[in-house]
Amino acid sequence: MKFMLRKVLSYGIDYVLTMLFVGIFTFCADVFYLDPATRSQGVLMLICALIVVLWLTTYIPTKTNGQTLGQKLMKIRIVNKIGKDRSYIQNFLRECVTKVSMAAVFFLFSAVYFVVQAIMKRTWDVELPHDSIFKTQVIDLK
Repeated sequence: MKFMLRKVLSYGIDYVLTMLFVGIFTFCADVFYLDPATRSQGVLMLICALIVVLWLTTYIPTKTNGQTLGQKLMKIRIVNKIGKDRSYIQNFLRECVTKVSMAAVFFLFSAVYFVVQAIMKRTWDVELPHDSIFKTQVIDLK
């Protein structure tokens, strides 16, 4: 149960951190869009927001051996089931597309899936659907 809680907290930390940076850049973009003379800086702020999302969800996990910032704090790591290092594409699909872009759908679907699987298997150690799809596994570093 504690391990599952750490997985949820790591996702929450990653999501809040990503949305904090995106919020700052989109707020700046909105301010720049108020004046027609500074609209190009608004576009630049939106590009910076996209770069930060890709950096937090794709580059950092690839370079830190499968850990986002939240996972590093919670002392968990994502590894491939096939024994290879995670690629940029795999990190992009797992961390950015499923966990950030589709956050509301992902969280609701994962919660329902987790409850059903926990009842069926009678254990808290349930593999979530995105781990099955991307052939990854969450391991405890404690």
